[in-house]
Amino acid sequence: MNGLLVMQSDFGLSDGAVSAMCGVVLSVDDKLRIYHLTHDIPPFDTFEASYRLMQAVPFWPEGTVFVTVVDPGVGSSRKNIVAKTKRGQYIVTPDNGSLSHISRAVGIESVRVISEKIGRRQNSEQSYTFLGRDLFSYTAALLASGKVSYEEIGEEMDLRELVLFAGLHPEITETRIQGVIETLDVRFGSLWTNISRKDFHTLNVHDGEDLDVSVYNGRTRVYHSFVPFQRTFADVEIGEPLLYINSLDYVGLALNQGNFSKAYNIGTRKPWYIVLERIPKSKQPE
Repeated sequence: MNGLLVMQSDFGLSDGAVSAMCGVVLSVDDKLRIYHLTHDIPPFDTFEASYRLMQAVPFWPEGTVFVTVVDPGVGSSRKNIVAKTKRGQYIVTPDNGSLSHISRAVGIESVRVISEKIGRRQNSEQSYTFLGRDLFSYTAALLASGKVSYEEIGEEMDLRELVLFAGLHPEITETRIQGVIETLDVRFGSLWTNISRKDFHTLNVHDGEDLDVSVYNGRTRVYHSFVPFQRTFADVEIGEPLLYINSLDYVGLALNQGNFSKAYNIGTRKPWYIVLERIPKSKQPE
């Protein structure tokens, strides 16, 4: 392990919850380096937690330990787990879908169920509503400090039992891709889809070419236009739309120096989806 520990939660920073988690970590080993992915996940939003892990985990070194606590099922029968990614990072988390995007983008090598005999903080046995402090952060600290090995955390879990969200992959034909608007580029309002660069290039579209773009809320089409595929925002005029490949290698839909989501009142996930259709070269604007 490299002594790096990264936290994520839906706790916010307006009370002492995150500070308590940090205190538990440093009580295990005060040489650990603690960093924060975000604590602004919307309450109970395990899908958003999953997405933000994908945004960060791949860029951290092998041996980094992440702890993510977005846990609407706290104290229930759902499993408490540690996952090892195929790139060698570790994620301590409830088994509630939070590993879905990492599974898609990076891959999960193995998962172990946390043994409470190993991973529960001493004298917290009667605490059932703050496992972020009493189990997840404590387990993450044991792992990151090397005081407990990954193999000692608990029994290995069958990967087929892992809770993963459905619908993470787009529907693709020769001339059309239908995808989900998974999240927003939070500050700027661009729509980030589940259509990967690889998926998009099956349409054989080149820089500057227009696509027929529709955004739906259920059966209702709320946006329709011919939109160019460009490398970056400055390739279109201010206020104009573009399709682009975002920093995570997925298709985004944006307005140059504008907020696409607010401009068209567009949300994320079901029932929101996007359709991209290739326009024959003979019908491309000149």
